[in-house]
Amino acid sequence: MHCRRSGQALPLLALMLPVLVLFVMVVIELANLWLAVAVMEDALQQATRSAVQQIEYAALARNGQALRGNRTCQAVTIHAPSQCADIVNVAHQFLLANMQATQLTGIDPAALAAAARWTVLPQGGACAGVASPTPLLCAELQPTLRGLFGLGEVRPRIRAADTIDRLGQP
Repeated sequence: MHCRRSGQALPLLALMLPVLVLFVMVVIELANLWLAVAVMEDALQQATRSAVQQIEYAALARNGQALRGNRTCQAVTIHAPSQCADIVNVAHQFLLANMQATQLTGIDPAALAAAARWTVLPQGGACAGVASPTPLLCAELQPTLRGLFGLGEVRPRIRAADTIDRLGQP
């Protein structure tokens, strides 16, 4: 028969404790990164939703729909807005306000908002997984996120798109 002595569990605990601590740190790291991506995705989606509502009122008076600055632009930024400066500036301001309202650590909201790429499709089309015959505004962002414990970097591609709701016939 084997006789138990006091203190036999201590070596086992000493071997398991580092593994358990590392597991908990990885779970915290992944949860923090997932939360940061979700917050940025929400900020980008709300910016596209708000900016796409910046319609051209002359077209609305003709019972039509058009975005402000009725030009097609692909993957433009705030630094080079091409012919879509009106709508891109509005979208950038919404995204900047949304990002400044978040509590993300280690991320500069102004630099992140400036890195967003905007696609304006005034006649409709498809981008970011959304297809629509009505005017469409899409955005893409690819930030570099670092975890709390420095276990690595993540570069998620965050996309958002929104469209003007279709006008009903009078």
